[in-house]
Order: sequence, then structure tokens, then C-alpha cells
Amino acid sequence: TGTAVVTVNTAPTVNAGPDFTICAGSTATMAASRGGSATSGTWSSSGGGSFSNNSTTAVYTPNASDITNGTVTLTYTTNDPSGPCTAVSDSMILTINQAPTVNAGPDQPICEGSTATMMATLGGSATSGSWTSSGGGSFSNNSTTAVYTPNASDITNGTVTLTYTTNNPSGVCS
Repeated sequence: TGTAVVTVNTAPTVNAGPDFTICAGSTATMAASRGGSATSGTWSSSGGGSFSNNSTTAVYTPNASDITNGTVTLTYTTNDPSGPCTAVSDSMILTINQAPTVNAGPDQPICEGSTATMMATLGGSATSGSWTSSGGGSFSNNSTTAVYTPNASDITNGTVTLTYTTNNPSGVCS
């Protein structure tokens, strides 16, 4: 009779973490886990962003093309352990929502007794908004284009600040 010894090596394991969403202009903190015979690993991206470090916990900063595309696949790959087992990898999808943008328009001088026509512009994930005043005047409507009529206290103060605030878009951007 003869005998043979079979050595069973522990296979490496990896989990890149769940898919998640960030707002454009933010970073993503990645938290992978590895086990088995894996002793290290590295992050990679299908996009062009960058990682702050390459450990299981890393911060990913999307670049302009990642933001334009709206998603990027981030993959954590283990080292190739000694023995017959090979490296393994796991991926997750990072979704990047467009941040809302707004411009209330230029400052305007008007004459007492006149009105100010305001024209705001929206962008990104903003779909609507509303005007507010630091004074007591009134708006003819509350869309991006509105006519503001100053009241007596606005006229006495000489200036009034008009602010256009976007809606709170769905998702993670505010």
C-alpha cells in the first residue's frame, strides 16, 4: 500500500460591499472584506476616478467622466495566495446622482414704484424651486421667472435679497 497526503488550502474570499449612491461632488468610502487565504487586495475602477489608498477601506473620488456616466463599477481583487488557489474579486456599482444647481440671476437696480423681473435657472437634478425675500414684498408667481413687487419696508431699506431655492431632488443630493 502507499499513502498520499492531500493538503487542502483555504480559498480566498472577498466582498466589495453593497451598491450605493452618492451625490456628484462627493466621495465614496469603500469597505471591502477579505478572508480565507487572501492577505491583501487592490481596488480598481471601470471609470477614471481615483482611490485615496488601496486597502480594504478606501475613499474613491469620481472624475468628470464618472459623473457624466452616472455609474462606475468598483472592484476589489485579492492577492494571489500561495498554493493552488487563485485570486478572487468582487464588484459593486457606485451610482452618482447629479447635484442640483441654481442661479438666481444678476443683481438689479429698480426705481421706487417699479417691479423686478427675476429669471432663475435650474440644472443638475433640480426640477423646481421657489422664491423667497428678505423683505416684505410679494412675487407674482413662484416659478423660475417671477415678478417681485417691493413693499414700503423694502423701499425704506433700499435693498432686498431675493433667493431662489431648488426642490430637494429624489436620491442623496439635497
